[in-house]
Amino acid sequence: MLTKNKIKLINSLVRKKNRKEFGLFIVEGEKMVNELIHECETREKCPYRISELFYTLDFKLKYSTELEKLNVPQTEITEGELEKISNFSSPNQVLALVEVPQDKIPYYEEDLVLMIDGVIDPGNLGNIIRCADWFGINHVICSTNCVGLYNPKVVQASMGSIFRINVLYQDLVIILAKMRKNNPLKPIYGATLEGENIYGMDLNENSAIVMGSESHGISEEVKSFLTKEVKIPQLGRGESLNVASATAILCSEFKRFSV
Repeated sequence: MLTKNKIKLINSLVRKKNRKEFGLFIVEGEKMVNELIHECETREKCPYRISELFYTLDFKLKYSTELEKLNVPQTEITEGELEKISNFSSPNQVLALVEVPQDKIPYYEEDLVLMIDGVIDPGNLGNIIRCADWFGINHVICSTNCVGLYNPKVVQASMGSIFRINVLYQDLVIILAKMRKNNPLKPIYGATLEGENIYGMDLNENSAIVMGSESHGISEEVKSFLTKEVKIPQLGRGESLNVASATAILCSEFKRFSV
């Protein structure tokens, strides 16, 4: 049974300040929670730890074996109780409270580095993380003014990729300055409307790709570190290209040289 205090705590985690205060975030739905359990069981150093699990009888019957092996506090609740704590319009059997990992080690020297400047739409950031996972890019560096990683909509849109990708929040100007100093030959590409057609370029996978927000693009400070501006040519009449879709196209172009 859920207490009023527990319901209040879980509902408060939709806000960033409360996630920071309590060190918890929400993972919801059968697929996402199962992905989380799988990652925690199979990875030797999984950074995520389940604090508490809440599920309906249907979920318990379906995954009884897995739940017995899981050494975390578990509470069976009714569908009505799940509705009180769910962010879904149609709650999906299970919700986990997960500990926010400690600060991750900054990393930006991987062959292909993806940097995100000022993206505030949670669905876009979640899909960008999912894109990085698909193309084997293990580290994504977000500017400090991007939407928070553990926003419930970011977590959900990532479709489990959040558990596999190292997402860092850093001052991109500082990171890019270090990159230019330590690895001056590493190209830094930025997606802009004025850039060179990406389809006609000989791309180097040992590069950094900077993506800006749909409304403001890449900030001028960050843009000053670019060695090459690129664009995806408009062939139809669409007004704009979603930043997550644009990220997927650019990552595909860079990665096709390695397959």
